[in-house]
Amino acid sequence: MFRLIQLHTESGVPRIGVEPDGYVSARAALAHYRTAPATYFAVGRFDNEGTLTEVILDPICGLDGACQRPASVIHSTTYERLCERCASGLDVLTVPQLARRLGIACRLAPPVARFRQTGIAGLRAPSGNRIAREFPDHIHDPAWRRELCDDLARSTTALNGLLIGVGALSHRQVLDLFPALCALGDELPAGIRSDLARATARPLSPAGVTGLRLGLNQLS
Repeated sequence: MFRLIQLHTESGVPRIGVEPDGYVSARAALAHYRTAPATYFAVGRFDNEGTLTEVILDPICGLDGACQRPASVIHSTTYERLCERCASGLDVLTVPQLARRLGIACRLAPPVARFRQTGIAGLRAPSGNRIAREFPDHIHDPAWRRELCDDLARSTTALNGLLIGVGALSHRQVLDLFPALCALGDELPAGIRSDLARATARPLSPAGVTGLRLGLNQLS
């Protein structure tokens, strides 16, 4: 039996949440996962007694697959899948290291299609990577937030950086930066603000965490 799972941390300890719906194959579960990748962490394989025995990760970099490169590592705080390029300068785990941290076998699923790389993407530094690195030190700067919102309006890869940057903040940082986080929530492009507000209905998902930390809710 396969189910979609979520992953979040409590006081630095990873916790796994399990969706109730089951699937007869990993392929079927992954197909459903890919309809809402920001909501879930991975697919879990469960034995006949309902024990989680394996975590199967989507093989594409990023929460929304915008990068289209094969994932090779996992962000150590937000647990987002990253390719070698997008992981540059970030604190990451290999898949075996993730397995040791969770105490459960982990693997990347086989690729579902040939990964596409455009000439432009190959030459341009990934905006999501830059945003994630700069986020805690620049969120208070209105000019930086305007540039971030411009990036979000132009590129889906920027959303990955926003999710990583917000998700990697400590609880103390969230409290200290909350006025600036709420200001960013108000300044986001309308479509992204609406998506993140709806995502707060699943507060353990990466998008839900981001929405809540930006002061959004389903009425926003």
